[in-house]
Amino acid sequence: MSTAYDADLQVTPRTQTLLSIEGFLRTDNGGYELRDLYNAQTARFNLSKLDLFALVCYTGMVSEVSKAVRNGSAPRLDGTATPFEFGYATLVIAGSQRLAEGPPGSGYHVDTLKFLLAHGCPPDVPDICRCIALEHACMIPSTKPALISTLLAHGAAPNHQDIYGRTAMWGAMMCHSAKTVDMLMEYGADLAIRDADGRHFSEIYVTYGPETAAVVRKWLRARAGETAPRESKECAACSKTHGSLKQCARCHSVLYCSSECQRWHWQMHKPLCQAFSSDNTVTLTPIYSGAPVASIIAHKMTPPLRPPTEASAVTYPKSVIVKIQISAADSPFLIYTKKRDFLCYARREDDPAAYERVVAAMKAKGVSGPGGTWKGYFAAELKSADQLVVKVSELLADQPF
Repeated sequence: MSTAYDADLQVTPRTQTLLSIEGFLRTDNGGYELRDLYNAQTARFNLSKLDLFALVCYTGMVSEVSKAVRNGSAPRLDGTATPFEFGYATLVIAGSQRLAEGPPGSGYHVDTLKFLLAHGCPPDVPDICRCIALEHACMIPSTKPALISTLLAHGAAPNHQDIYGRTAMWGAMMCHSAKTVDMLMEYGADLAIRDADGRHFSEIYVTYGPETAAVVRKWLRARAGETAPRESKECAACSKTHGSLKQCARCHSVLYCSSECQRWHWQMHKPLCQAFSSDNTVTLTPIYSGAPVASIIAHKMTPPLRPPTEASAVTYPKSVIVKIQISAADSPFLIYTKKRDFLCYARREDDPAAYERVVAAMKAKGVSGPGGTWKGYFAAELKSADQLVVKVSELLADQPF
C-alpha cells in the first residue's frame, strides 16, 4: 500500500479508487487505508498552490476576503478549492489550526468565518471524504470554541455523517473536549448515530472522562424534561455563577449567593428540601488501607488513600460531595471528593444493608459503564474520619470529576 502524497495537493489514484466505493467505508473495507492516505496527502498542505481567494480565507485575512466578495472578484462561495474539494469555511478552519504565523492582516479566522457565512457561504460543503467544516473543527483540540459556535449558529449540521459514517461528535469525544460536546449537544447532536463499523456513543460516552459524561447527562436530562440537584454551580435564586456560593445547610443540594437569595427562594425550595435523616441516609465506614489494588490503579489515585485529617485540619461534621464508584457486583466502593482531599473505600461486608441502598440508588439514576461498573454523586457528611453519612434519597447531577 502506498501512502505517498503529492505536494501539489493532488489526490492519488488509490485514494480515488477508495472514494468510489459506494456507501460508508468500514475500517476493514478501505476506511483505515483511506484515513491513512488522506492524512498523508494533506500533511504538507502547500499554501503556494492555493488561489488568491482560498489563500486569504486560509490565512484569516478578513479585510481581503471582504474586499474580494464586495468587488465581485471572489469565486462562488458555495464552491470548493483544491482537489480535496475543501469548502471555504473548511479552509478557514484548517488555517486556524495550522497557521503558526502569517502575513500582516492575517489570523482573523473567527471574523473571516463570520463574514463568509453571513454572505452566503454554506457551512456544510463536504470535501472528498464528505467531511464538513464542523468535523474539521471538532477533531483538533486547539480549535477556538468561537469557530465551532459560529458554524453551529449558522446552521452547521451536527449529525452530518462523513464517508466513515462519523459525525462531528467523534472528534469532540476523541479530543475529550467537554466544551465542544456541550455545544454539539445544545444543537441537537444524536449520540445514537452509528458509524460504518456500528459504533455509537449512547452507551460509551462515560468512558471519555467525567467532564464529558457530566455534560452529556445534563443534556439527556434536559431533552427528557428532567433536572437533578446541583445541575450547575449557580445560585438557585438569581443564577449567579461567580463569587462565593453557599449550600443549603439543611439539604446540601442547592446553592445560594447570599442569605437574601436564600430567603427569597425558600417558598419554592421548601417542598423539595430534605434534611439529612435516618430515612434518607446510610452510614458507611471509610477504610484507608489495604484497598483493592486494581481499583486504585484503574482510577490513577495518588496518593491511593487519604483520610481527611491528613490533608488539613477538619472540623466535624464536614459537608462534602462524594463520587462513589463500584467496579463489579459486591466489590468495594471507591469514594472520593473532587479535590481528592478525602479518598477511601468501603466494603459490603461492613454493612450489607447500607451497601445495597447505595447500589440501588446508583442503579436507579446513576451512570453505568463497561464491565458492570456504576457511579453516582451524593451529598454527604463526614461525622468523623471513620463515619461517612451519605444521602441516598437523591442523586446529584453528574459532576466534572
